[in-house]
Amino acid sequence: MNEPIQRVGVHYNACYERHDTGPGHPESAERYRVLESALATLPPEFVRLPCRRARVAEILLVHEHYYHDLVYRDTETFADRLRSGDTAICEESYDVALEATGAVLEAVDTVMAGVVSVAFCAVRPPGHHATAARGMGFCIFNHVAIAARYLQSHHGLKKIAIIDWDVHHGNGTEAIFIEDPTVCYISLHEANLYPYTDDSSERGQGAGQGVNLNIPLPNHSDGSIALQQWTAQLEPLIDAFQPDFLLISAGFDARTGDPIGGLRWTDETYAEMTRRCLVLADKWCGGRIVSTLEGGYNPQGLAAAVLAHVRALAR
Repeated sequence: MNEPIQRVGVHYNACYERHDTGPGHPESAERYRVLESALATLPPEFVRLPCRRARVAEILLVHEHYYHDLVYRDTETFADRLRSGDTAICEESYDVALEATGAVLEAVDTVMAGVVSVAFCAVRPPGHHATAARGMGFCIFNHVAIAARYLQSHHGLKKIAIIDWDVHHGNGTEAIFIEDPTVCYISLHEANLYPYTDDSSERGQGAGQGVNLNIPLPNHSDGSIALQQWTAQLEPLIDAFQPDFLLISAGFDARTGDPIGGLRWTDETYAEMTRRCLVLADKWCGGRIVSTLEGGYNPQGLAAAVLAHVRALAR
């Protein structure tokens, strides 16, 4: 491919393979190894971003202290599942989750410093189902939610937009910011799917009224339906909100052939949504985007969709 017009940061690391979810689990280390191999084929113009471990104080930007301690204790005592929900863990999971959050925050710092214009972080475990006090749905710490608070507390930005295109509704992210007028959360996802919290009438609560948007999509629908709703609903809200930074919860389980999702998006769907994110970021955010991996459970399909996304980030 041609040299990218803008510098794109990409983070991936074998450390995430240490999070062992057990035999037959869809969110597996093997899934990640296939993605690593695909990302390793990118040319050197894509800047490889480093790891860093998140500090406990950074986790506590959105998570309750007792929940952080529960995660630590459950991994230290060799539990195979978090007591707070349905998240498979092993003795390495606490450390790996800290590395994942830290990598996303490192990407935020790198974009804010102007070293790269945009970044994609291939981390695991995913995060968008984790609430302030509960891990669920394969998630431990909510990396994107922490990044939003970090942008506000560390970099002094006022308004953050989060676009979530995982096939599942990001109930954790929504719950964390449901009353917050400074964080706009928008989710495109399959209707009537786990975690069954995708109420399209939920537009925020209290001071946060009007800056939450759920867009449930019909089962088996293709990317054209999502893009129609993007134009009709998502873009007007982003334009009204006028964010300072754009975060993406980038799930790839809406792609056709995924064993968990029931939508039929293609790699071009992801590329087009990425291009539309770039337009919005150029308009309101100084071009600044950090995208973070959420779901996607067909390893080859995940790798193809992620490459489409990352290459589109390079314009």
